[in-house]
Formats: sequence, C-alpha cells, structure tokens
Amino acid sequence: MKIPPPNFLTTPYGDVNAAKLDDLQLGYDTIELLRQVEHLEPIMRRLKRSNGIRDDILRLHRMAHTVINGAPLSEPYQEDLWEAAAALVEELQSVARACYDIAAVIQPLADLEPHVED
Repeated sequence: MKIPPPNFLTTPYGDVNAAKLDDLQLGYDTIELLRQVEHLEPIMRRLKRSNGIRDDILRLHRMAHTVINGAPLSEPYQEDLWEAAAALVEELQSVARACYDIAAVIQPLADLEPHVED
C-alpha cells in the first residue's frame, strides 16, 4: 500500500498547507507586512487623536440633528451639512480601501490553512 505524502507541514506556528507554503517561500516578501504597518500609522493617528473621525461624526450628528429633527443649533456653522458628510464619506472610503489593501497582503498567510483531503 502506497501512502501519499501529507499535504501539510508542521511548523513552529502550527500546521500549514505544504504546497502553498512552497509558493510563498518562492515569492512572498515578508517585508511587505512591515510596509503595511507604515500604511496603517496615518489611519491610526486620524482615528485616535482628538478632532479625529470620531469627533467629526459627532459634529455631523449635531448638525444633522438640527437640520433633520429641528433640534436647537448646537454647532457653529463652518460648512454645509452635505459638505461635512461628503468629506467624511470620502475619508472613510479611503480608510476602507487602505484596510482592504492591507488585508490583501495578509490573505496569502491565511491561505496557508491546511485542508484535510477525504
């Protein structure tokens, strides 16, 4: 009886798909993970600092609450409601694209999951 070779390899960090590991060892640049950290830094600064995205959304809420619900004016006029909303939409879409790009770099490592053949 001939036993086929295993389709997984045991590593210090668990079992991985042997064929996919071979592919990554030929062409995956782990330095790219560090580059993604650099891409993440400006996003994190914008999310963490005061007057960041969180504060902008709260400001937008106050503006919308006044315009839509007739609440008393609680935010000084700086720009039109739609302009503030459009700027946030654009920024959040940019953040989403950056996160998607980072996930795409990480995905090949997730693809190392070994699969048991029946």
